[in-house]
Amino acid sequence: MMSGRRHLQQGDARAALLGGLLAPGREYQSVYGYTFAVDSPTWELAKGIVLNVASLLEKLEPNIVPGCLATLVHFARTASAHHAYNQLERYRHMVVTVGGDLTSAALINYRSTLDRRTEFYLGTLRGFIYKWHELGYPGVDDAIVELLRSWSLKGNIKGDAVQRRDPGNGDLTENELIAFNEGAARAFEKGQISMADLAMALLTSCTGRRARQISHMKVMDVELSARKVSGELQNLIQVPRAKQQGGTFRDSFGTFRPSDELWRVIQAQRKQCIDDAEKAIGRELDVRDRSWLPLFPDVDAIRACASLSEFQALLARDRLHCLPQAINDVLTRVVELSVVNSERTGELLKVSSRRFRYTIGTRAACQGIGIAGIAKLLDHTDTQNAHVYIKNVPEHVDAIDAAVGHQLAPYARAFQGVLVDSERDARRGDDPASRISHRGRDAATCGKLGMCGANVPIPCYTCIYFQPWLDGPHEMVYAELLADRRRILDKTGDETIASINDRTIFAVADVIQRCRLRREELAAMASI
Repeated sequence: MMSGRRHLQQGDARAALLGGLLAPGREYQSVYGYTFAVDSPTWELAKGIVLNVASLLEKLEPNIVPGCLATLVHFARTASAHHAYNQLERYRHMVVTVGGDLTSAALINYRSTLDRRTEFYLGTLRGFIYKWHELGYPGVDDAIVELLRSWSLKGNIKGDAVQRRDPGNGDLTENELIAFNEGAARAFEKGQISMADLAMALLTSCTGRRARQISHMKVMDVELSARKVSGELQNLIQVPRAKQQGGTFRDSFGTFRPSDELWRVIQAQRKQCIDDAEKAIGRELDVRDRSWLPLFPDVDAIRACASLSEFQALLARDRLHCLPQAINDVLTRVVELSVVNSERTGELLKVSSRRFRYTIGTRAACQGIGIAGIAKLLDHTDTQNAHVYIKNVPEHVDAIDAAVGHQLAPYARAFQGVLVDSERDARRGDDPASRISHRGRDAATCGKLGMCGANVPIPCYTCIYFQPWLDGPHEMVYAELLADRRRILDKTGDETIASINDRTIFAVADVIQRCRLRREELAAMASI
């Protein structure tokens, strides 16, 4: 084993180690257009995807290094960067677990360490070994291939978190989804996140696309429109596909029709990213260059371009795009800044692009959309992963009643305003135009200058400018919302439609509880 490490550290010995399969110093290109040297310890195959080749090879027995390296080069050149990365990581997991020799005994020992949840590791590795043998590179004998072919290996468990309704990793409830979207809008309104952050967050939550897909979008993707049969134009966006083995950068797309609100956010970000890029490059861009701009650019990478020609050359690649991790970081930052809690755990909501993807699929299943429709909605190339959303759909229709509303209110954190004792204690309390009423009874004060156009007071309970009064008719609002919920559910039988105001119900319940505690506090002060 130590001799293998010494070979990798000595350039003259490395040439012999490659056994003539690969020329030391030769450069190859990944499907994303990144160049890597075969004898470099790390290979960057796409932005943010780096294979630490040395960390694997130094653990292998010297006799199998040439074949392994040549096979890695094959995958790095022909497969997606993610697929090549996974191949290397699965092989590294085996050598760390059972050692660096590739024998039947080593494979048997490795399989014994895996369980139902990790057995797919060996399935991924098997594909790597098959290709190694098929290419004729030394290190894999026929006995190893025959052993692997004799095994029936289970694949990765599909949708386990969704089926278990895992509150930390599965799909989000309707209330959690609304809470996140409202939290993103609130953070932007407070100046805590940028327009790019808001667009990233809402694109992810509304489309269910993977972070890498969102990061690969360009301005041209949000300049689409289609003419309906009636002659009316509808706004469309296209999103690059991901996870296709061997797929190149932005080689295929899926289309999505955004809501009017999301479209406005996307268009604002389109304008912002053009402005940012032109400031970074120091000149106005022509129409073509603007169209090829990343929708979410890495401004530092643009500034690093030495010339306009270099900048234009990089527009066709992913180098100027933000990293996918930046999008997941934004999701987490929104939750932390807006204190978005899960009513199921009472803790900050755990978010990732995968959870929003699960949520889109589950909501579609609850609305009666079939497997093919769900696969299309999630931009799957087939239906094999869509089945998980159809299973156990009845478990997703949990009714809410008065007791549950009050029980979950503190955890949902739907109420974002400030309780005041009376109108005179409220911000803008001296302005009669700011008064909010319900069925002839004054209930609260709006602290925002200007009219928002909301159908008061129902949407107000989740607004940051809402200042409910201690003696407001909040119990009346609460009772009416619950009655409406029951009526809609009885009429439609559709829990999704009936739950449309659940977040407001949580907020009103929270206000009622705060009013009770405040009255107790005032009574205690009066008795002193």
